Amino acid sequence: MNTAELIYQKAKALPEVEAREILDFMEFLETKRRGEIETAYLLQEPENARRLLAAAENIRAGRCIEERELLPDD
Repeated sequence: MNTAELIYQKAKALPEVEAREILDFMEFLETKRRGEIETAYLLQEPENARRLLAAAENIRAGRCIEERELLPDD
């Protein structure tokens, strides 16, 4: 029996509330993995990597990253 089948068998035996918690965790892992893939893709461009590192340094130093104009109230 492979890992996915073991997870399925154990999940079937859980009360609904606990099974939902396991599903939420699995969805969290999926979202985390997707975010890591997107970040790796963006960092392929040297300019993106430079800007990200500069922004992180500004945050660590307590500086504002960039000034943004406020949108007018409609």
